[in-house]
Amino acid sequence: MSVLVRFRLLPTVLALSLLTAMSLPARAQTAAPAESAIPTTAPLPISPQQFDQLVDALSKAVAERLKAEQVAAPAGTTTPATAAAPASPPAAPPMMDMEMEEPLSEVFIEVVERGDDALEHFPALIQQAVRIPMILGPDLNSGRDPNRFLLLLAACVAAALATEGLLRLALRWPRRYLASRVEGAASIWALAALIGLDVVVLTGMWLVTHGFVVGLFAGSEPQARFGYLVLTSVFYWRLYLLIFRIPLRPKLAPARLADIGDDDARRIYRWASAVILIAIVLADIRRILEGMQSPPLVVACAMLINTMILTSVLIAASVHIREPVAKWLHGLTQSGRPGALAGLAARWWLAVAIPFFLALGMARVYGALTSLEGIHLAILMTLDVLIALIVIESFMDKVCRLMRSETASGGKPESRERLVEAIMRCVRVAVLLGAMSLTIRIWLVYGIGMMDNSRYNAIAGAALPAGAILLGAYCAWQAVIYVTGKHAGKRSTTMPGLDAEDGNEGPASRMSTLMPLLRVTLLLAIIILAGLTMLGQLGIDVVPLIAGASIIGLAISFGSQTLVKDIVSGVFYLVDDAFRVGEYIDCGKATGTVEGFTLRSLKLRHQNGQIHTIPFGQLGQVTNFSRDWTTMKFNLRFARNTDLEKLRKTVKRIGLEMLEDPELKEEFLMPLKMQGVADIDDTALIVRFKFTVRPVKPTVVRREAIKRMIFQLPEQGIEFANNTVAVQSLAAPEHGGAAAAVATARARAANDLLQQAEAEAAAS
Repeated sequence: MSVLVRFRLLPTVLALSLLTAMSLPARAQTAAPAESAIPTTAPLPISPQQFDQLVDALSKAVAERLKAEQVAAPAGTTTPATAAAPASPPAAPPMMDMEMEEPLSEVFIEVVERGDDALEHFPALIQQAVRIPMILGPDLNSGRDPNRFLLLLAACVAAALATEGLLRLALRWPRRYLASRVEGAASIWALAALIGLDVVVLTGMWLVTHGFVVGLFAGSEPQARFGYLVLTSVFYWRLYLLIFRIPLRPKLAPARLADIGDDDARRIYRWASAVILIAIVLADIRRILEGMQSPPLVVACAMLINTMILTSVLIAASVHIREPVAKWLHGLTQSGRPGALAGLAARWWLAVAIPFFLALGMARVYGALTSLEGIHLAILMTLDVLIALIVIESFMDKVCRLMRSETASGGKPESRERLVEAIMRCVRVAVLLGAMSLTIRIWLVYGIGMMDNSRYNAIAGAALPAGAILLGAYCAWQAVIYVTGKHAGKRSTTMPGLDAEDGNEGPASRMSTLMPLLRVTLLLAIIILAGLTMLGQLGIDVVPLIAGASIIGLAISFGSQTLVKDIVSGVFYLVDDAFRVGEYIDCGKATGTVEGFTLRSLKLRHQNGQIHTIPFGQLGQVTNFSRDWTTMKFNLRFARNTDLEKLRKTVKRIGLEMLEDPELKEEFLMPLKMQGVADIDDTALIVRFKFTVRPVKPTVVRREAIKRMIFQLPEQGIEFANNTVAVQSLAAPEHGGAAAAVATARARAANDLLQQAEAEAAAS
């Protein structure tokens, strides 16, 4: 015997005991005259043990009698107590009481038995359907002919649909104009205006429908109620279809939110229209049967048939539109490329949708047989939430795609695109939090009935500040990403001196170098502040947590002095602006291009490709070769009889030509010039040259200068030195051989100069 039955029977037992105790003195008074001569004794009171035994006995007796009545009166039959009211449905116990009083297997068996009983009433359902023409006949409708009524109703439906079509035709030009204006940030207003025009069309249709209902189908007669049901169903069909018209736009491709083609959009729209219409018609059949006061099992039989039809239609529609919906879901991305979640949803949505629709059908059957429609309504509302999420996500994705196309065409700066994407990500998180809260409310309140609205509102009110804190923390993080992204430059992994074709983009700015470290620091600060604030809102004392974290941090700092030294040294290196990402430095231990850094170490890319990871504490002196400007000095060897003034003028002219070169003029800060004679040896004059350029590609400029000098100086009669020693023999000189030897020596000298320049460039 369950505790619940005993608790319910306890007031009855107490009342019976009280009546028994009150009747004892009365009986004694009535029996006193006849038995006055006989000595009597007072009745003994009932002990607690005897009272508990009496309660248990009565409880068992009542429970056995209730079970016997349930077994003797199966579903579909009436007992003498209920024979007087056969049309009223049996009162169903609450779901929680049923789960407590009966095991799940017994509930399942009972539902199956009720389903069998409902299907046995299929002939009665046919009889109820045959009654519909009789109910719409003239006897119950003040003599109105049913044929004229049906013709009038059909004309009203046609007029309502024609009103919608004419309004859409009249607004075709402004709709096309707004669709052509869907570009960039202005697309938000254009899309909102299109939705407003759709609302205007539906408003006109509602006015016509409402006028027909008030003027022609007012009253409580069967024909009037049937006409009201049909007209309102037509309006709701077009209203629900608006949810799919907004993202699909079958005839307005520029304003389509879904990233799919025209044929796919039309296919989804047509199937959605058919499914919604069939669902509304099946629901109207149930309303008609209930309005005719049909027996509950007949209504349940109709619900079973309707559920099988609707579930089959949903599955068939899902199979036919599986590819267009997969493309739609695959295009739901705000970053320009499909995400992992979007790809997973596009690949497996049909495998999830079919079990979902089967569960919806079973819940609908369960609700029809037990009058407990909570699970059915919860699944339907969950489906509505999912559809709304897809529509909202499609809208945000459309705006982001338009912003990317506008930025690519050069219409708007890239920072505006990133700002819109950050705002859309914040809106997405807010919508997801709202959808999660709504879904939890649907299932806890309406689905399984765990709590009522007031209790859920109290819990939701307590959890609302925590959700707001999480949303605020995410928005703050998106703001950090946007602000730091404005200054984040491209990282260069090449050395100064390489050509632009080799991928050299110059070193990053100081702000872009500091942004990664600043971003990590702000992320930690946001997480800590949001966590402490949320714990405080939940009623948890955060002071001990802060004190414990301080002690742990102090212990870690003492135990890892090297780590602290590296971190502190890195902070001061960055404050001093000793290097930036993309700059070529020499720290004594290694040389290379700064490729990146963390809180503890620095990464250098050597010119041969190796990466050196050096802790900041071991970095030492830093020599930066890529800061501000670079003066390049180099020496060339000339013949000892070279005219130095002529050489100076020629080199100056070469420097001016390089200043006019479109590929080199932006690099020069000071032109190429001869600095003077650096040394004299046995066979040559060693002359020094210099120029000042930006520190991006100095060796490129030096190679170009040496190349021009090699080709232009010999034309002016200026000869480079060579190591050949001329020996004159006693024989007659051969002028031809001597000239050839001189030419060979000059070519060899030029080749030596080029090799020397390349060696110096590689060494630097």
